[in-house]
Amino acid sequence: MIKLERNPKPTVLIENEHEWTNQLQRAVSTYGSYSEIPKEEKAKLLIHYRHQDIKLPLFNSSRQKCAFCETKPSESGNIEVEHFAPKSKYPTLAFDWNNFLPACRKCNESKDNHDTLTDPIVNPYDMDPEAIFDYKDIKIAVNNTEYKSIGELTIKVCSLNSIRLMKPRADILVSLHGFSAAIEDAIQDFYEAETILKQRNRKRKIREALEIIESLSDPSEKFSGFCKSFLRKCEPYQLAKKIVAEECE
Repeated sequence: MIKLERNPKPTVLIENEHEWTNQLQRAVSTYGSYSEIPKEEKAKLLIHYRHQDIKLPLFNSSRQKCAFCETKPSESGNIEVEHFAPKSKYPTLAFDWNNFLPACRKCNESKDNHDTLTDPIVNPYDMDPEAIFDYKDIKIAVNNTEYKSIGELTIKVCSLNSIRLMKPRADILVSLHGFSAAIEDAIQDFYEAETILKQRNRKRKIREALEIIESLSDPSEKFSGFCKSFLRKCEPYQLAKKIVAEECE
């Protein structure tokens, strides 16, 4: 999970949010509750939040990834418009731009109707997940901060340590260790260089190796938070960064 930035509220919501919310509220009043609204009528009332002009900026803000688990549609199904506070409990928030998140079908199903207003979980638009979460091997864990209980509940509610997520993390971890070993070899070659020219060429190889491993932590990549956490603790990577930085001074 990584920090996300909300795009501005789409024009279609600015112009229609109030009326769509009123229509839904009238149906709630007519039938006595949200759950009692007939299925077909409810579908017609709610279809607006799936408007393309809403989905496009929302999904772009997460770079087409799930806001919770960072998978892409090919891993966990299509990205959907998720209501952070469930619309079944809070129909007045059914068309609230600040209540939308892009989430994969798996996380959406896992979160279900969890009440985030009474039992908060991490909203990556409002909180920085990097300050709350860390990774131990292929499992996501929480740091010992004031947000520890919120982090632990997020992992549980969204099933962030399920097999479907640990397996691809394991595959990426193998690649990361491979890149780390390559950087370590490049650093050793650098220190063993007999001439300035050879040292310069070997620095270039270190820089190229850094570019490859850093590409995995780019925000557009799946599990970028996991990769970033690995690099923070990877000693060969940190030493390589220092060598390249010294070259530029």
